Amino acid sequence: MNRQKKAATKGSLIKTSTNDNSANSSNEENRRLYSSDNTEKRPPYKIEMALFSILHNGPRGITQPEAFNAYRESCLHTTISSLKNEKGINFVSQPDFNTVAYFNQKPFSRYWLASDKDRVKAQKLLNAYRFNRGLPKVNFEAWHKPDNKAA
Repeated sequence: MNRQKKAATKGSLIKTSTNDNSANSSNEENRRLYSSDNTEKRPPYKIEMALFSILHNGPRGITQPEAFNAYRESCLHTTISSLKNEKGINFVSQPDFNTVAYFNQKPFSRYWLASDKDRVKAQKLLNAYRFNRGLPKVNFEAWHKPDNKAA
């Protein structure tokens, strides 16, 4: 949500017929015109960046600190939960004891895609987000074992 409004460029505003007595004249007076060759690409959604990082890391998986370093994710567990519950992409998680810095600290969870079917679902979803932004598809190689279990 820190979306800043950009000023209209010269020539991107259109003047419509105005009638000073009209209640809608102020709303209709200045409207942006968008043409297909002049549209700006919006920044990626957080879920898109999460999918890219998960697929990019492959069999290594991803933890909260790695997600924070990659794209400033502060609630990886929430993103993983929404991918699982809303998008149907399953994950495997285990505590990563290498992330423990202090004696009584709880380890971060490391998340992997559960199967190759989930990798394909995640890749299709990522490519759908990329397509909506006008970007080319990406392809990540399979890293799962042939029996379709997590690596």
